[in-house]
Amino acid sequence: MFDFKVTPDGLDPYDVTAGSRDVLKWERTTKGKTVGSLSDAATLRMEDLFKLAWIASARQGIYTGSLADFESGVDVEMKDDEEPDPTPPTP
Repeated sequence: MFDFKVTPDGLDPYDVTAGSRDVLKWERTTKGKTVGSLSDAATLRMEDLFKLAWIASARQGIYTGSLADFESGVDVEMKDDEEPDPTPPTP
């Protein structure tokens, strides 16, 4: 669903994908947030991206620390693997 590049301080970066279980946990633990708010650039916050990447990293056993440690010790980049549509728009 959502792909991240996570770069821990002093360590090699890793890729992690937040799947539906991760998004569900994020929605349940983040008041007033829905999956739709992750695709709305006007309301998207780095705090949300960090929390979602942390949930996915923890579930997959890649990261074992707290969210606070994750926020202070890594950089998170949302990956956009979609290729642009080469088809010209219909007039």
